[in-house]
Amino acid sequence: MVKDISMSCLKFLCMSFFLLSSIPSTELCNPTDYKVLHEIQEAMGSTPDLVSSFNLANDYCHGQAISCDSNGRVTSFIASKGNTSTKIPSSVGQLEYLQSFQFSYSPIYGSLPSSLTNLKYLIAIRVTGTNLNSTIPSFLGKITGLQNIDLGSNSLHGPIPRSLGKLISLERLDLSHNHLSGQIPESLGFCKALQILDFSNNQLTGNVPRSLGHVNIPNVALGSNQLTGDASHLFQNNTSNLFLYSNRFEFNFSNVFVEDTLNYFDMSNNLVYGGLPPSIDNPVFENFNVSRNRLCGPIPQSGTLQQFQADAFANNLCLCGRPLPPCSPS
Repeated sequence: MVKDISMSCLKFLCMSFFLLSSIPSTELCNPTDYKVLHEIQEAMGSTPDLVSSFNLANDYCHGQAISCDSNGRVTSFIASKGNTSTKIPSSVGQLEYLQSFQFSYSPIYGSLPSSLTNLKYLIAIRVTGTNLNSTIPSFLGKITGLQNIDLGSNSLHGPIPRSLGKLISLERLDLSHNHLSGQIPESLGFCKALQILDFSNNQLTGNVPRSLGHVNIPNVALGSNQLTGDASHLFQNNTSNLFLYSNRFEFNFSNVFVEDTLNYFDMSNNLVYGGLPPSIDNPVFENFNVSRNRLCGPIPQSGTLQQFQADAFANNLCLCGRPLPPCSPS
């Protein structure tokens, strides 16, 4: 009863601010948005960190984790470190001006609410380090303004939805450290704005779609899956960071052209054969690992490869030359 009276009073005060107050617009609050934030706080449990960041007892727009526009409407929030096992409240979809939100490091479970499709200004979703344990909903493809999806380090399972290929403004897609299975959708080749693609540490299978070879993605991480076949087309897209380790990729590396944009490269623990291509001298590598493959032939003695220790080349079929033992005379 007391809580209901308090909420009613708060709503009255907020409406009074809208109608009567002469203070700057950044000080205004919106009763509908307040109610949703209060539900989120209640659902996640009142840990000191969460209560402090939401700061709902005062002007929530000035809290550590809530941002508003000039009319006092919530545009973003961060809810982390909750202590209650709960689902993401569907009322999040009532924050009609919301552009981004984050739930992290709390026992959130279940799935993303379908009410998110109501948010026409939404550009970023981040739910990480939780117990989110559903499939990735295909309705995300309907939120066409999305630029950032980070669902890493959860318990998501099932396939990557083909509908994500409709997100032509998508710049970051991080689904790493989950239990995803099936193949990478060919439709992701339509996401021409991608800057980060991270599917590492899942259970994905099959070939990497050829369509991804036609997208200039600076950061590609596919390590620790069960991917197979040819991944040489991923070297064609001006990538800076390429992580292919711990899969079952199998292709001839000899004739692959390595762009000089590549800085971090890990292809270890695969079935790649052939030799190190001449173009491997072009980049200035900060990280390099081709160990545990089926590579053969001499290691180039020019370029930046000589800065790496033997373990970056070890356990191949017959790679030779410094830092490995010298090649046998032909």
